[in-house]
Amino acid sequence: MFRLEATWMWQYGYNTIPNWDGKLLIIDTDAHNSLVETNALPGAIAAYGYTIVLQGWMTMLFNGREVHFTKDDLIIYTPGMMVSVIDITDDYRGICLVADKDFAFESPTMRDAIRAAYLPAVELSEPRLTLAEEDNLHLMELMGIIRRYLLSADHPFRSECLRTTYGLFLLELNAIQERTIRERRFPKRIEELFFGFLRLVPIHFTEHHDVAFYASQLCISPRYLSQIVRDISGRTVVDYINQMLLMEASYLLQQTSLPIAEIAVRLHFSETASFTRFFTRMKGMNPRVLRKGK
Repeated sequence: MFRLEATWMWQYGYNTIPNWDGKLLIIDTDAHNSLVETNALPGAIAAYGYTIVLQGWMTMLFNGREVHFTKDDLIIYTPGMMVSVIDITDDYRGICLVADKDFAFESPTMRDAIRAAYLPAVELSEPRLTLAEEDNLHLMELMGIIRRYLLSADHPFRSECLRTTYGLFLLELNAIQERTIRERRFPKRIEELFFGFLRLVPIHFTEHHDVAFYASQLCISPRYLSQIVRDISGRTVVDYINQMLLMEASYLLQQTSLPIAEIAVRLHFSETASFTRFFTRMKGMNPRVLRKGK
């Protein structure tokens, strides 16, 4: 999938942040942002994103479900999520905090990153939170601090400050979520197992395609894991794995010159033919057709 730095370069064509390490970013978005206008890179960004709608509204398709966002809504994006814009007002504006997937995993508050990203989907069935005015201002203040550190290229402790502020943002977001979601649909133990599974998939999906591996990592049975994932998300474990495989395969086909046989090996398919069948079934086209049309 696209790393955060590659996404920024695709969007702007140059790096406007001196000595940037590609781990954390603040993006101002509007209706004419090319990523929004063209629905570029849907589901192919290996990052967690948190967007506060400042003005106007936008309707998006999240994994096949239509969700409407308006002022003071927080939009939450997770790696591998299929996203496209259906409609947007000309006056739409938003501010977005994006954290590279690996950076989120390295963070001491990694569990909070996963929880902050997925809790609304678990408890509210959609990737959105409507923020109270005070909470909105607080999160935007933290985004502003992150932006200042990003632009402070000569700060001797820039990376540490960014990591700390990002952790504070996640903790505040979790506190907001706990206040907003008063009646839980699922026990915390079930949530934690689901979040644990979601943490494991982006790390291991290229090598492990089987339910048993993820269940063993969580010390539960494959059947129990399958039940938890289906009850919470309405999807299967294999759905999540296949979606990540499809996004990674699409990225490698379009953004690299690797032979299809090598891509199949990288994604741990037993043979090129099985990879081709998988990709054609999931994408509706042969991988060679996608590569030619890139």
